[in-house]
Amino acid sequence: MHYGFENPSNIDTPFLVPHRFDQTYVADNQWLVASMRYRIFGDIMQTDVGVTPIRATTASDLDTFYDPDDDVVVSGTSGDVSMHSFRVAQWSEARFWGLPWRAGYVYRGDFTEFHSIERLLTHSRPASESRTPINTHETTISRVQEIALGVSKPFATAGGWQLTAGADLAPIASATLTTRLPEKYPGVDIDFRAYVGTLSAHAEARGRIAGWPVTVRVAYGRTWSYRESEQLDRRTFQAGIRAAVRK
Repeated sequence: MHYGFENPSNIDTPFLVPHRFDQTYVADNQWLVASMRYRIFGDIMQTDVGVTPIRATTASDLDTFYDPDDDVVVSGTSGDVSMHSFRVAQWSEARFWGLPWRAGYVYRGDFTEFHSIERLLTHSRPASESRTPINTHETTISRVQEIALGVSKPFATAGGWQLTAGADLAPIASATLTTRLPEKYPGVDIDFRAYVGTLSAHAEARGRIAGWPVTVRVAYGRTWSYRESEQLDRRTFQAGIRAAVRK
């Protein structure tokens, strides 16, 4: 997962210069997901809730300043972090043109605590690099909210199993990155927002194993950004198995 934003700032000049900051995360994790399907006033609804454990992974938070005389200054941290995530989706389903469609709201939050105790500083003119111990705690929160529309198509297969392929699309999704630096900016949340699009394609095989209803699912998702100065690049691959409980 990668966030990138641009705004004027400065690090070693008395005036503002072009500036970009990038935060990159290795967000791989294991998800525990619970789903429930039910009817409200005759409409089929589905609620999905997913959580991950806290996982040790890596991330970076780097600021790039384009100073005069072609000096490019990069400052920030890169190293170990702790990360966990939460996702909830609420869907309403209906049939149009003989196909099952769904519309819904999807929220995902990723929570990260940085453990790096060094600040990296590089200059391009003249070329130099330094590392300085720091005593700054940093946490970040990524929040992505989508209003999505999905469609799927079932295919009959042998042995009582059924294959379903589908996709969910959110042309406009809100991605907010919050950074907290309590020693540097006490009580202040630094928020940046990007409006992006999201697309997820998935395939499911449903059948029974030892009498239990089972679903095997694989999915691939990605985002795209509309502006170079406000970016979220997130690509996901999911594979899992779900056992259903029916009365």
